[in-house]
Amino acid sequence: MVHEAPSPLGTVFVVDAGDLRTLRFDSPRGAIQSALRKSDPQAVPTSYVRVATAGLALTQGRSRVLVVGLGGGAFPRLLHRCLPRTRVDVVELNPVVVEVARRYFHVHEDERLHIRLGDAAHFMEERGPLYDLILLDAFAGEGTPEHLKETLFLEAVRRRLLPGGVAVLNIALEDPAKVAWRVRTFAGCFEDCAMLRGASEYINLLLVGTQEPLPPEPQFRRQLSQLAREMGFPSLTRSVVSFARARDG
Repeated sequence: MVHEAPSPLGTVFVVDAGDLRTLRFDSPRGAIQSALRKSDPQAVPTSYVRVATAGLALTQGRSRVLVVGLGGGAFPRLLHRCLPRTRVDVVELNPVVVEVARRYFHVHEDERLHIRLGDAAHFMEERGPLYDLILLDAFAGEGTPEHLKETLFLEAVRRRLLPGGVAVLNIALEDPAKVAWRVRTFAGCFEDCAMLRGASEYINLLLVGTQEPLPPEPQFRRQLSQLAREMGFPSLTRSVVSFARARDG
């Protein structure tokens, strides 16, 4: 264990296992919230981050992205590095998580990466910028805070999307008994919804809500390949092993 820090939302742990540094909540043996390869900080060792990035293949723009839940900052750092014209905003409730991400996971703010402390539900209700992609990746312990699961919150998320924008929801750590309900609730707030699964030893499911009908899978795969070339991230083309509409899956 490299670091242990109490916080208003539970204890935050940084744990090293060989070359892999991980962020965990409540227990040093808890679920991995984020990971960093120390010998290669630009690597993306966690599958769900690659799947979340694939959501950009379904957007019409790349100008601005919002991330709800910082964790170790793997997703914001990847976009900041690979999409130099993209502004990334992060909303994180726990100040200790922000401190740990800066100290142990190479998260550094600048004019294109900004972190705001606060509750995502309040942030969504404010008048503010619209986004091409909003990633919902907020976890406390083993699950998402209850008020961030409600239809009211998801409708506010939709209102903060630019035309052609998408919302991506990470439910990889959700209670399996509640997954079907989470899918129905999320899908009901958008014109269309895809379930994307990544190749991982862990349960790895992300939902993408779109404002327009989804393309067929072959077109999604072509757009994903184009995104991989744009980002200089060839392995992104293999990040999604399953693409299905929520109503079909």
